Amino acid sequence: MKICFVCSEYPPGPHGGIGTMTQVIGRALAAQGHEVRVVGIYGSAYPGRERVDDEGVQVWRIRASAGRLGWIADRLSLFKTISAWSRSGSIDIVEVPDFEGWAAGWRHLAVPVVARLHGTGTYFNAELGQPIDRSSYLLERASLRRVNFWASVCRYTADRTQELFRLKTQPKAILYNPVERPQTIRVNVANHVVFSGTLTAKKGIVSLLCAWPEVHRVCPEAELHVFGKDTRDAQGLSVRETLERNLQQGGTGGVVFHGHVTRERLFEAYQSARVAVFPSFVEAFAIAPLEAMACGCPTIYSRRGSGSEVLEDGVEGILVEPDAPEQIAKAVVGLFRDRETAERIGAAGQKRVRNCFSLPAILEQNLAFYGSCIREFAFSN
Repeated sequence: MKICFVCSEYPPGPHGGIGTMTQVIGRALAAQGHEVRVVGIYGSAYPGRERVDDEGVQVWRIRASAGRLGWIADRLSLFKTISAWSRSGSIDIVEVPDFEGWAAGWRHLAVPVVARLHGTGTYFNAELGQPIDRSSYLLERASLRRVNFWASVCRYTADRTQELFRLKTQPKAILYNPVERPQTIRVNVANHVVFSGTLTAKKGIVSLLCAWPEVHRVCPEAELHVFGKDTRDAQGLSVRETLERNLQQGGTGGVVFHGHVTRERLFEAYQSARVAVFPSFVEAFAIAPLEAMACGCPTIYSRRGSGSEVLEDGVEGILVEPDAPEQIAKAVVGLFRDRETAERIGAAGQKRVRNCFSLPAILEQNLAFYGSCIREFAFSN
């Protein structure tokens, strides 16, 4: 099978779940003998060459144009590239993310176009109760209505997106993201609590830091290690600098910021941590909590969105309300002080990932989805 992914955050540069998922599943498909291409629009400062072979995955990075209307030229260039590949038989199917509406305005192609819902900007704003940008909404809606088929990384996001965009079609599949499991075992557990994610309020980092003084009061030996790329707030200020300044003014210690690190470094952190905590306000399918669970780390996740889909509360992890710092603190302290319960939850979470989110199982589901779309598209055309 010849599969083309549209992705504008393929590693090694700072990336989120879409970049991670594309790389993990792309490498696995290539290892099975499938031809995998990844193409997207990248800023001039994004690290990585314009053309690279990443363990069998052929990556094309189209550098973003300068100027106010450069994004239009970039999208046209992206479509022309994919259209040429489809005409030449170089690809059998194209997958686009829902975010930013990449397939909006695309003409008919010789191959099916499918969308995978990771969460549109409209979805995230609606979930957070924030104003929805009209232009983004129209672009994302046009893309979702253009694709031939669509799938979602969780049922919650599928239902919510269908409601927001009034989609008449149903998802062809629910395809959870695959979760890589590290080969090393959990050893040398330290007094660390780990958070990983982009430093934005929606990831729950502010709520976690509000909860931290109580955690540190009850467990003074605890250290909070924060991993994730910095962002800018509405005033253009560094979120990390603001958080660090607030901690200093409040006299709260035991917090270490590490910035963006490799996934290998994150796995090391999860494997040696007492607790991992991800109190997100909104997610589609979050990779980070599942990776922590895969490492056997007792994990606290958000009750919002797909939280109850990915783990059973109190059995495979702990679910909390992200806007309740006292609840977050109680969960962290509980797992930090009760090692027996923490070890039981960590083992159950690891088993959950192995049984339900392993790469081999998820890969077969993806191949079945692609094959079905290709056959149905050929029949209808």
